[in-house]
Amino acid sequence: MEKIKSPIVITTLFLVFYTLSPYVGLPYPFVFASFLTVNVLTIWMVLSILKKGTPSKKTFEEKWYEDVR
Repeated sequence: MEKIKSPIVITTLFLVFYTLSPYVGLPYPFVFASFLTVNVLTIWMVLSILKKGTPSKKTFEEKWYEDVR
């Protein structure tokens, strides 16, 4: 989990900053550049999770989702 924590935190914080940037009054070119950066960071985060993440040990056969009684 430690390997993928930093991409998740960085992407989430930048996404919050991007979401709030129009309300702060930042100029449009900066907001547009932030939009492009958020897309790159999201791809980086997804690839990091897929490469470095650990799969779950549970399976659907074990009924770990518990929606069937």
